[in-house]
Amino acid sequence: MELKKIILLIDFTGVSQLALEHTAIIARQSVCLVTLLHIAENGKQGEEKEIKARIRDFAKHLEKEGISFSIQVNYGNFFEVIAPSITALNSDLIIIGTHGIKGMKHNFVSSNIAKLIRLISIPAFIIQGHSQPPQEGYTNILIPTLELKDSTFLEQPLRMFASIFHSKLFFLSFINKEKMAAATKETNDHVKRFTDLGFSSSMEMEETSSYTSSYSKSIVQYADIEDINVLVLVFHESGEMRNFDDEDLENILLNRLGIPVLCV
Repeated sequence: MELKKIILLIDFTGVSQLALEHTAIIARQSVCLVTLLHIAENGKQGEEKEIKARIRDFAKHLEKEGISFSIQVNYGNFFEVIAPSITALNSDLIIIGTHGIKGMKHNFVSSNIAKLIRLISIPAFIIQGHSQPPQEGYTNILIPTLELKDSTFLEQPLRMFASIFHSKLFFLSFINKEKMAAATKETNDHVKRFTDLGFSSSMEMEETSSYTSSYSKSIVQYADIEDINVLVLVFHESGEMRNFDDEDLENILLNRLGIPVLCV
């Protein structure tokens, strides 16, 4: 399963430029086509030539890297047109830079990034404004297994992404004593599935209590210890994160380490 098409959401900000650098790392290794997508306001259709020229200038880094890209400009209310725009491009991954607290006037700020992820149907790679592009690639990927009963649906996005960099997969499970046996078996099953697919995979168990309400701090701490450079968040079909409230989700997406988050 190869990564063939990437969308990069462009809004001409500094973090969008940073997301472009991450995009270049992925595209250079996977030799895929990049589509630079910009959503402009209605009424600016007459400025499309100028907008595309600005995007092309913004993407000079891709040209220098010899990376193929195309430009797509759509118009309308951002949250109304973004989902159909992404669907129409038929891509494997979308890369989004998030502005965090400093970007209150922009589209992709904190709570809005969670809203955006829930709208789209393809994996999203979230880049924070303080993220550092890993020049050697994304070699260590952390997958918290909170309520992850079946990892079958993770095969396609993880194989597409992890195979590019021959990444090592770290499965992190939070368990309490009453459910230890079942949780251990589930996590072992995840590790075996991806080991059988040819990935180096390992398991880590952290004991918790039934009263634990937040896991985001522990996840980020573990990521720091293991030099993780991608976190994976699994959204359920409803678009919700059962073990994360809005604050937890924001703490992961805007984590203090600047680790990109792959949302599946």
